[in-house]
Amino acid sequence: MKRTFLLFALLLLFLTPLLLLINPAAASGTQLPCAGEDNEISEEELSAAVCAYMLGDESYSLDDIGDAAFVYVFWEGRPKTLTDMSDRQVTFYRPVERIITTNPDNSRIVIALGDLEKMVSTDEATRGSSVLPKDEEGNKLAPEAWEALQIYGGGQLDELPETNTRREIDYETMALLKPDVVFDSLGYNRGDLVEEKVGCPCVDAETGFTFEENYVQIRLLGEVLDREAEAEDLENFIQSKVDMVKSVTDQLDDSEIPTVYFAPRGAKKGFYDSVEGRDFTRTEAVYEPLTIAGGNNLAKDCTGENINVAPEQIVAWAPEYIFVAWSSWDNQTGKDFVMETPELSEIPAVKNGNVYDCFYPHARGRPLDRSLLNMMYMAKCLHPEEFKDLDLEMEGNDIYKKLLGVDGVFTAIADYQEFPKDVY
Repeated sequence: MKRTFLLFALLLLFLTPLLLLINPAAASGTQLPCAGEDNEISEEELSAAVCAYMLGDESYSLDDIGDAAFVYVFWEGRPKTLTDMSDRQVTFYRPVERIITTNPDNSRIVIALGDLEKMVSTDEATRGSSVLPKDEEGNKLAPEAWEALQIYGGGQLDELPETNTRREIDYETMALLKPDVVFDSLGYNRGDLVEEKVGCPCVDAETGFTFEENYVQIRLLGEVLDREAEAEDLENFIQSKVDMVKSVTDQLDDSEIPTVYFAPRGAKKGFYDSVEGRDFTRTEAVYEPLTIAGGNNLAKDCTGENINVAPEQIVAWAPEYIFVAWSSWDNQTGKDFVMETPELSEIPAVKNGNVYDCFYPHARGRPLDRSLLNMMYMAKCLHPEEFKDLDLEMEGNDIYKKLLGVDGVFTAIADYQEFPKDVY
C-alpha cells in the first residue's frame, strides 16, 4: 500500500507544475509541506499525507502533496540551503515554480536554462531591449525572436509585468504575484529586505567580465532551479567557445599581441558625458574577451571601478588598436568621433585605420552573449589571418540559439548594426 501512495505522490509531482500555473501556491514560508516537527519529509509522512488526501482530508492541498513529493524525491526530504553571490544563506522549502528577476543578466540565464515560462514578472530592461533588441522608438529589431520567446499564457517577453526599474522596486506587486524566488542584483544589498517584504527566498546573483564569473552565476541559478544538468551543459558550451579562440591566441608570441584601448561606453558624447560620467574616456581594467582575443588591454593596471582616463593618457598610451562600443541601435557609432578628432590623430590606431566598432558590453548588466561575440569579433579584427576561418555569423547565431533557443538572432541584429559584417 505504501508503494501505491508513493507512486501517486510521484504522479502528483509531475502534475504540480501545471496546477501551479492555474492556482499558484502561497509563498514558501519556513516549513516543508507535509513535514513533521523536525522539518523533514520521511517516507511515512509522505505516505500518510497522500493517504489522507485520497480519503478527503483537507489538511494538505494538492500543491502541498506535489511539492512534498518533489522534496522527498529530489531533495532527500530536507530543505535546500545554498549560498548566494552575496554570501547569504538562502533556504528553500518548496520547488521553484514562480520566478521574478530584477535584472537582464539573471533573466537571460533563466531563459537559457529553460524556465522562461516560470517567470511571473521582471524589470524594465528585460522587457525593454537588454535581452532582445528594440530601436530608439521601441520597435522590435528581431521580431521572430521576440515571437519565439513565449511567456506563460501567451505573449512576448515585454508583456511580463514590470516590478522594478533601475532604481525603484515594487515590493507590493511582487508579493501579490507570490513568487517562489526573486533573483536580484548584487549591488543593491537588499536580499534580506526582499525576503521580508515579498515573503519568499531572494538570491543575489550577477555576472562580470570574466567567464568564471559567468560560470558561478550559471551554477547558482542551476542549483536554485534544479537545472544542474542544463547549467553544466551551458557552461561547457561557453567554455568550448573560449577554448576555440584561446587555442589560437595562446600560441602567439608577446610581440604579436597588439596594444588596445577599449571604450566600452562608446563615444556618442565625445570624450566625456558629464551626466553619465562616461563615454570615450571610460574604460575597463578587466575585459577578458579582449585578452582572450589576443589584445593587450592598456588599462589593465588601472585600479578601482568606473575608470575614467584623461584623453592625454590615451594619447600617451599610443594604442595600436581602438575598440569603441556601439552604444545604441540608432546608427550613431563612436568610431567617427575617434577618427575625426584632431587630438587623437597621431595615435597609431588612428593613423593606421585600426579603429573598430564593437558590441556594447553593458545592458543593465554584462550580457554573456555580447562578451562571447566581442571575444570572437575582436579576435578577427586583431588577428585576421589566424581567424580567417572563424565564421562570425554562424557562431553568433549558435550563441543566441543556445541562450534563447531561437535561430537567426545574430543575423537579424547584424542587419541593424552592420559593423560585424566587416569581418565576415
